Amino acid sequence: MNQPILVNQRSPNVGAGTTSELDLRQVQDFFWRRWKNILAVTAVVVASATIVLLMMTPRYTATAQVFLQPRKEKILGTEQIVAELSLETSNVDSQVSVIQSTNLLRRVVETERLADDQEFGKGELGLFSFLTSIFDSLGGEPGEGDPDAAKTDVIPPKISRAIRNLRDALEVQRLNRTFVLSISVTSKDRVKAMRLTNAIANAFVLNTVEARYEAAKHASVWLGERIEELRRRVRQSEEEVAKFRRDHNLVATTSEGKQTVTEQQLSELNEKLIVARADTAERRAKYEQAKKVVVEGGDVQAIPDAVRSEAISRLREQQAEVTRKEADLSARYGARNPILINARAERRDIDRSISAEVQRILLNLKNDYEVAEAREKSLETSLDQATGRTGVDNNIGVRLRELERINAANKMIFENFLSRSKITQEESSLEEREARVISPATKPVRPSHPKKVLILSLATAFGIILGIGGSVALDRLNPGFTSAREIEEKLGYPVLATIPLLTDKELRVNDKVMDPASYLAKKPLSRFAEAVRAVRVGIQMAAVDQPPKVFLLTSSVSAEGKSTLAQCLSFSSVKSGQKVLLIDADLRHPSSTKYFDAENHKGLVEVLTGLATIEEATLHMNGLSFLPAGRKSQTPTELLSSMRMKSLVEHFRGNFGWIIIDAPPLEPVIDARVLNNLADKVIFVTQWQLTARETVARNAGVFAASGTLGGIVLNRVDESKAPRYGAYAEYKGYYHSRYYEN
Repeated sequence: MNQPILVNQRSPNVGAGTTSELDLRQVQDFFWRRWKNILAVTAVVVASATIVLLMMTPRYTATAQVFLQPRKEKILGTEQIVAELSLETSNVDSQVSVIQSTNLLRRVVETERLADDQEFGKGELGLFSFLTSIFDSLGGEPGEGDPDAAKTDVIPPKISRAIRNLRDALEVQRLNRTFVLSISVTSKDRVKAMRLTNAIANAFVLNTVEARYEAAKHASVWLGERIEELRRRVRQSEEEVAKFRRDHNLVATTSEGKQTVTEQQLSELNEKLIVARADTAERRAKYEQAKKVVVEGGDVQAIPDAVRSEAISRLREQQAEVTRKEADLSARYGARNPILINARAERRDIDRSISAEVQRILLNLKNDYEVAEAREKSLETSLDQATGRTGVDNNIGVRLRELERINAANKMIFENFLSRSKITQEESSLEEREARVISPATKPVRPSHPKKVLILSLATAFGIILGIGGSVALDRLNPGFTSAREIEEKLGYPVLATIPLLTDKELRVNDKVMDPASYLAKKPLSRFAEAVRAVRVGIQMAAVDQPPKVFLLTSSVSAEGKSTLAQCLSFSSVKSGQKVLLIDADLRHPSSTKYFDAENHKGLVEVLTGLATIEEATLHMNGLSFLPAGRKSQTPTELLSSMRMKSLVEHFRGNFGWIIIDAPPLEPVIDARVLNNLADKVIFVTQWQLTARETVARNAGVFAASGTLGGIVLNRVDESKAPRYGAYAEYKGYYHSRYYEN
């Protein structure tokens, strides 16, 4: 058994030693203690789930896949009038709603005759369906007795019920952001599930074809009406243009009839005037440049026209030759040589010829400029005259151009619509489907509902959680202490030992049931005997310097085993060689007196009242001295608190090594409080799991406050249920039990 656990006495909740960290050993101990509860709850939950599964009707799910054709490339390279299926994310998701729509499901219900089906049409009705059926029965079926009701698109109750049930059994989802839709139907019949799944998939494909056909039909009718209207507008606008030309005698100069004669003349004059102005500007620039050179006294021969002149070029060549000849003659013959004089005269003639040629060029530039200027003015005059003539019919021209623009716009719109109409007719004939079934539904092999493995797994998990929660609740609801460690952590008081509970099997020796004190004497090496010795050793070590002699055993309430422990502790002390006196101070319910069969013997009451001496009242048996309670007293508290009682205890101190006082419990009476003044140490007994923690804390605190609390004994611990706690574990393995002989 446990060795005594010695800690300093502290007030409750001081130094509890608890931490916020999870103690894995406590978790292990919890499961070791409550595994049967958890297993039982889990078994009940799993069994209940199994029964429910056996009662449920299996259902089968068939699945088909429909592929939505992405937007195709335009075959004729133009935009279509009939809109294609847009496969943007939102539009693809909206196709799920189309499949679940009432119109599409109604087609399947009517085709498959689900209104008369036992599962979908005649199954159990919900509250809403039940009330609806009652109102429908009171008012009659739509169309009965009401000729107008038959004309309206009212869904009969039977069809409506079948549609709701089919929608509940239907599941449609998009596969992984692709263009594939998965359609699943769940039914009690696997063949029916396959048939309905394929029917819904085919109905959706047919619905897309019909929708495109209806759109093409409406587009064709609309285009035909628009083309006829536009053809009429084109004819009307052309007639208005022709009539306007005839009325105003407007002759077109081109085959298209876009210009009149006057307009053509104005255009030609404008073109000529532009050319003339450019020519005048060019000639003015040349003349002004040459004139500037002459005025500024520059080299007139550097004028561009003079430089480009062939006559001047030849004269300059002659001038250069004569100048060279003159220089040669001057060097050979002198300045007055007749040949040199002739050469100089020849050079002067050439210079005069160059000057004359330059003057002629300047005159030509001036004449050309004047001619160009005159031509420009002439064209301007002609243009002004022509403009004056056409100013009269400007409004007529504006109106004509307006009519021509209207006509051109009508033609363009008409040709565009006519082209689109032809393209739409050609593309509609291709009959391309926008949706197709790529994976038809097959007959399911195994049921899809209920999911037995999943349900049983969830039931097991729920059972475990429920079992753990219930076990935790049981631990929380348990009023008493379950271990020495718990007492120390929550109260801060020392625990002397934990006394195991002796079962009937353990107490039976040689086919005779023994009491605990006799068992202790018979089995001195048992676990129980070791626990009692732990109490004895622990209380001795509570005050090593001044070993206590007088020990008070008490508890919170009755039936916690304090008297039995007092008896066992007395016998154990006698075995250790101590001279022990056991006093039964429980004058109201003297359990120890009854144990020693001394109810009719003089005892403590007689000694305190002077009716007997100590020697007459004290019993001696097997080395143990016992002072029974004596006869009943009407004033037990006064007797125990008297000076005679104090003197009696002091007398016993000199004659005995140990004095053990079996006192009443503290909760119902105050006798133990009175006796506390006579004791050196108090052994406080509490029963495992039963005595409330608050009661133990309150009553043990009385002795802790006076400094007499030697320790707490956790009594009657059921080791088959008791938890194991860390370093103070109560292991029952081989290496532990080998030390005991039960």
